[in-house]
Amino acid sequence: MKLVASLSSSTTRTDFVKEVMKLPGGDKILDCIQCGLCAGSCPTRFSMDYSPVQLIKMIQLGMREDVLSSKTIWACATCQTCATRCPRNLDLTTLMLSLRNLAIKEDLADKRGVKPKFHKAFFDIVRKSGRLHEPTLQVRIIKKSDPKALARAAKLGLRLARKGKIRLRREKIEHTTDLSKMFEVTNEGDTE
Repeated sequence: MKLVASLSSSTTRTDFVKEVMKLPGGDKILDCIQCGLCAGSCPTRFSMDYSPVQLIKMIQLGMREDVLSSKTIWACATCQTCATRCPRNLDLTTLMLSLRNLAIKEDLADKRGVKPKFHKAFFDIVRKSGRLHEPTLQVRIIKKSDPKALARAAKLGLRLARKGKIRLRREKIEHTTDLSKMFEVTNEGDTE
């Protein structure tokens, strides 16, 4: 099992647990009974380095760097299957999103080859205009050194625009100050 790792001092472990408990979705992290329903029902488990139940145990053991640099938090599809089936009502989906943000802030997201480029670009676009604009997101995440990928993306974008499926101009919401306040409260505003 991959959970065997060197553990830090007891105070460091409890500090990480307390920190996670303050995150959105982390308030019930100590209520987990390790039943494994989250891991058994997760549709993206195959792409994770640790199962959701292992990740929870790692949090409880204070394995901060291993948790924040794991591929598991990025592989989560936020489908809510784990949260729906959890007998202790843990909001694991929200916790995964909170851990992603913490990993970006702590600069631990790239330790195991995870590239949070999509996550950063998505929130930057939403923060600026209040809604997602798919063409802008595509431009931000596409590999610029691949001319074939650029041509395919442009061709698809124009086809979707002609059919009215996407808009080429970015729309803004009216009350961006309210959005800024929401990002400030949830700490999403400083993911970069």
